[in-house]
Amino acid sequence: MGTGRWCTVGRRVVAWVVAAVVTAGLVTGGVLVARGGGDPSPAVLPALDLGVAGQAAADASSAGGAAEPAPAPGATEPAKRSGDRTDRPRLWPPVTYKLGGPLPSLPDQARAWKVGDSVDAARVATLAAALGLHGQPKQEPSAWTVRDGRRALVVHRLAGVPWSYGSGIFGTCVSRVGGGPYRPGAGIQCLDPDAPVSNQPGAGATVRPVAPARPLRRPALPTRAEAERVARDLATRAGLDLKGASVRVTDGFATRTVTIAPAVGGAPTSGFSWTVSVGARGVVQHAFGYLATPEPADTYPLIGVEEGFERLKRSAPLGGILRPGVAPAVELDPCPAGGKVPCTDRVPPRVATVTGVRLGLQLAPAVAEGGGKPDVAYLLPAYLFDLEGGWSDVRAIIAVPDRYLTRP
Repeated sequence: MGTGRWCTVGRRVVAWVVAAVVTAGLVTGGVLVARGGGDPSPAVLPALDLGVAGQAAADASSAGGAAEPAPAPGATEPAKRSGDRTDRPRLWPPVTYKLGGPLPSLPDQARAWKVGDSVDAARVATLAAALGLHGQPKQEPSAWTVRDGRRALVVHRLAGVPWSYGSGIFGTCVSRVGGGPYRPGAGIQCLDPDAPVSNQPGAGATVRPVAPARPLRRPALPTRAEAERVARDLATRAGLDLKGASVRVTDGFATRTVTIAPAVGGAPTSGFSWTVSVGARGVVQHAFGYLATPEPADTYPLIGVEEGFERLKRSAPLGGILRPGVAPAVELDPCPAGGKVPCTDRVPPRVATVTGVRLGLQLAPAVAEGGGKPDVAYLLPAYLFDLEGGWSDVRAIIAVPDRYLTRP
């Protein structure tokens, strides 16, 4: 073989060896460089109100050396994070969490999703039509509104585009100006502040007998299956994708409440649900939900389900809010005379058993600058712990490591 050919082969062998050494070094160091020189590391999230999600990022001292959340831009010293247990009074007794079985093996990474505050008139009109409202959406500075007599739909310009519907009277009361006599205005008619409110004789009062109070009768409610059908039909006509959604029906005095938690990217969600209260004759009395369409964000490594359980044990008793339509069974002892209110020490602590864990998504709005309204929120990967015996049936613990969360 000629000298030129040996030189060519030698150069190729050297190039292969160098490439192999570089690749081995990148793998050993845990670095993965995307083609084209791009940085695949997920972005640090903006400051989020994790208190709304019912939790705060764990402290490094209690999270096994986990990295602290990144400080907000311009921050000079650590600030107390919204939602920290030391940042709010304890209104409920503690809950002790225990495992009912071994923790499952779950993925070590998951995608986050982003939701904004924009929606078009066509989507609002579709929801209004599904609710049986007649009228065109009216665009206002802070919301879209559709009014039909005593019923109204309000679609708020907030992160996630939350909406609410009710059959009561919406609007602003008209008050007196300059201390003059009460005059009804064009807005909501409030009670006349000059009218007597007592049946006892007095200046300007009219003596009228007080009718005896009548016990409220529970209306004839639809069955749980009928209430679920009404809620599903409303959601479908309004454009909500029910594929993979979880549906729960709870009983109230005057309504049956149906909660629909949609799936996003195939993952169950927490804090992003639609709730429909169905009354007598299958009429929707109240409803609320979210209209924003989630957009894919970065994929994040996860803290691990074991660390998630440790954070669950350190979290506040209620987390966010109780699941809609359900009040926990509380065995109360009478508060002592002259004691503090509420006397939470009279409410016995609870022991909640974890019966299952799923990987899902938890809604967390961004912290608005200057005390304004948040215009963006994230659906963050979270461990959804199914509970038995706690204050709620499900608790979501955010699974994104603290180093990707910005401290407010």
